[in-house]
Amino acid sequence: MGKPKKNCLVFTPKEVVKKMLDILGYVEDLYGKKILENSCGEGNFLTEIVARYINDCKRKGFSSKKICDGLERDIYGFEFDEATYEKCIYNLNIVLKKYSLPSVNWNVHQEDALKVMHEQIYSFVVGNPPYISYSALPVDDREHIKESYAVCKDGKPDYYYAFIESAIKCLDEDGKLVYLVPNNFFKTKFAQKLRDYVRHTLLEIHDYTSNKIFDKFLTSSAIIVCDKSGYSAEVQYSDIANNKKMIIQKDKMVGRWIFEEAVSSNSNKSRFSDSFSVSSVVATLYNNAFIIKPESNEYSQVESEILRIAASPKCLAKSKVEYIIFPYYYDSGGVLKRYSEDNFITKFPKAVKHLRKFSDDLEQRNSDKTAAWFEYGRTQALAHLNQRKLLLSTVVTSRVRIYELDEQTIPYAGFYIIAKPGYSLTEAKKILESNDFLSYVRKVGVHTSGESIRISIQDINDFHYHK
Repeated sequence: MGKPKKNCLVFTPKEVVKKMLDILGYVEDLYGKKILENSCGEGNFLTEIVARYINDCKRKGFSSKKICDGLERDIYGFEFDEATYEKCIYNLNIVLKKYSLPSVNWNVHQEDALKVMHEQIYSFVVGNPPYISYSALPVDDREHIKESYAVCKDGKPDYYYAFIESAIKCLDEDGKLVYLVPNNFFKTKFAQKLRDYVRHTLLEIHDYTSNKIFDKFLTSSAIIVCDKSGYSAEVQYSDIANNKKMIIQKDKMVGRWIFEEAVSSNSNKSRFSDSFSVSSVVATLYNNAFIIKPESNEYSQVESEILRIAASPKCLAKSKVEYIIFPYYYDSGGVLKRYSEDNFITKFPKAVKHLRKFSDDLEQRNSDKTAAWFEYGRTQALAHLNQRKLLLSTVVTSRVRIYELDEQTIPYAGFYIIAKPGYSLTEAKKILESNDFLSYVRKVGVHTSGESIRISIQDINDFHYHK
């Protein structure tokens, strides 16, 4: 497998380590119980584990030799990166010196835990696996996790999915897992197999929601607790940021995991998608070529006929004006039409000259097969843009911001909404700006950073409202 990127090494704060080990029950009677940390980094977990192990043994009056024998036999770790591994061993040896213990032949290995056949079965597994997205993985890593782990078979699984499956597999029949993972797996499409895999042994979720554990990263985290000692029909869910606790029935945890104590009936409500259409905006796949700022030289050098006002939630929030090259037109019946390349070159020589400056990048886009070099990379959204519409961001923070766009404006970021016959955009705006919709978003969206929540078209479509 390829080596994970160094910048993916993120170490767990000490207070979180202690909390997780407390939740795990790694407190007393530790001698003879094997524990694994399969992505141990510099040893943030292992140093605390070793200290607890030594203190527990000393309370029982064990000799130094017996303690060291136990440390070698009961504590396991894996770390792929050589320098990080060496720092881990160094930190573990510092703990030994603190307790005046002789050297230990640590059962900590510089290996890829996802490729190791675990001969040992563990009473405990704890850790914070690497948070690496599928797109950031080397090709051979992608192939390995798809071939070796059931939860990674479909779609674009994140790297930590495989660590969770691997960890649960090597637990004893009454073993326990406590892992710190991104909480986006509760709701993301490609994590469905992981949710199904985890649910049977899942016992507790400690969800940090809007609280950030790692200051420099956008990821929101949760502690999951899995116990193989016996099946529970319930999961204890804690929303740490909002100090809320609830019991979730596992038979309700189908599809995306949405945590709420009671779901009100939707029988007297209408689904948003029954009245309105929600779509992705245009995707040029290279905005640098198509987005024109009014203060730039290009604005005066490109034919005004081909320019439209561009819209993104970010710019609208700051009242900034932008333009976009729109290499299409609508006929008198409102049907989208495309220029032939010869016609486009003849009709818009200035725009062609501008776009030619980006020709290499435009040609290298992962565009639709039918897209010409001077067109947008994706033809999505184009057919229905020539009408009034609403625009909202894919990320919601303190409130849902809705922007009204006219027929000529072209949105290139966020989602846009049009009304179906018999309904109005005024009604859609009122629904989306309601407290009910904001509360719904906070339940179904994926936490990204702080109070920010990412939503999908499906989330909006699935919202039920009173007419």
